[in-house]
Amino acid sequence: MAKGFVAILAGLLISLNVWAGEHGQPLEKANNDLRDKASLQRGAVLFSNYCQACHSIKYMRYNRIARDLGWTDDEVVQKIAHGLNKPTDAVLARGDLKAISKVLGTTPPDLSLMARRKGPDYIYSFLLGYFEKDPNKGVWDNHYLPGTAMPNVLEDKYRFADEKVRQQTARDLANFLEYVGEPIKLYRQSLGWKVLLFLFVFFIIAYLLKKEYWRDVK
Repeated sequence: MAKGFVAILAGLLISLNVWAGEHGQPLEKANNDLRDKASLQRGAVLFSNYCQACHSIKYMRYNRIARDLGWTDDEVVQKIAHGLNKPTDAVLARGDLKAISKVLGTTPPDLSLMARRKGPDYIYSFLLGYFEKDPNKGVWDNHYLPGTAMPNVLEDKYRFADEKVRQQTARDLANFLEYVGEPIKLYRQSLGWKVLLFLFVFFIIAYLLKKEYWRDVK
């Protein structure tokens, strides 16, 4: 048993080292809230305006986003599809990915599951982690992904904004991408409590029934 504990501890230390090597520094807390529909709506608009030229969320459809975020089909087409898609279309990148990959040297990834793979804190930290590596040449880099090919697409929004606005912008995008990664998450969590409550009530009934059956057995 001691050997097993040592093996688990060693695995944990290796995982921490890999995490530290990947991120370079501790992640900032996004503190986002999937129940905040206003934040999700802002995040959807930000994704459409700043991210969708290169990135897709191919497992989502516009009408699903509309239903979950409190928009009508017409509203979602106007707000984030800009009249270019139908409500039943998947949310795909608008740009020519082959041309973009030649310019950037890599193909921009689909972001459908990015929040599940990296976590919303990573997305939030990454969006705030840009710095001007060479201001004279306009070269940017990122503390959380050194050498990233992705430019600071939010530069114009960040440049004249205070820290609170920058944080809220990053939080809204992280919130939206966490929702995209698991649209059913809130329902799953609420259903889980109902299942636990049912099991608790069933346990009480089963226990009382057992006592009734066995009360005369010595």
